[in-house]
Amino acid sequence: MNNIFSFPRFSQLFIKHTQEYYKTYLLSIGVIVTLLAAMLGFISYVTDGNLGVKIQFAIFFWFFIGAGSIFTSMIFSELGNSRKSIAMLMLPASHFEKYLVAWIYSFVIYQLAFVLSFYAVDLLVLSLQNSGKDEKMALLNLQGIETNYGMALVFFSILHGLTFLGAVFFEKLHFIKTACMVAVLCLVIIFINKYLAIAILGVELEKVVPFANAAFKEADNYYTLESQSSIKPVMVGMAYTIVLILWIGAYFKLKEKQV
Repeated sequence: MNNIFSFPRFSQLFIKHTQEYYKTYLLSIGVIVTLLAAMLGFISYVTDGNLGVKIQFAIFFWFFIGAGSIFTSMIFSELGNSRKSIAMLMLPASHFEKYLVAWIYSFVIYQLAFVLSFYAVDLLVLSLQNSGKDEKMALLNLQGIETNYGMALVFFSILHGLTFLGAVFFEKLHFIKTACMVAVLCLVIIFINKYLAIAILGVELEKVVPFANAAFKEADNYYTLESQSSIKPVMVGMAYTIVLILWIGAYFKLKEKQV
């Protein structure tokens, strides 16, 4: 067990990684804060202070999964450089410990840093736009029905699993190659899902959204079929099962790396 994980050894590796990359991570947070401030400030300006909760969540959602995917795709960037990869692989630590440091930074610490950055910027923008107004815009609540953090986390987890595996699998151009892989996979799922839904329901469908809903038209009436609320936990569980498989795949792919 000591060959796989040792807390003192892991702690030293985590500290070493932090000391080497904290400037890069702080700069990344600065870029995210700047982009969020520009986007939230611009929308607040053009809408005359009408920065509603749904708009805030849309910006949060797309920045959250977008920035997270880019960051995750670069977490194993050393593997694309022969000199850096040798130094990384020769560190006196197990592959699991190296994997765990990358996972903690890209999945746990990233979420914490992003949420804090978003709320800091959002609170500032809302404070400026609400000053002197009787009708004030509310701050985003990530526990709301239509602005649920759990929904964003499911999408982020899936993309994190894919980009995490891509960061280990591809040696060069990690993000571009992973993005192409995700695009092809999405197209395949959409194509298969449509004809599978038609075969199951036995009607010609107007619209089919994978894992969400289907719609069909009969005479002049338009009907939308949605999954029951009792089925949604099962779908979420299936999504996280896929994520777990991707994380495990990334670990075993990392184990194959040798000096």
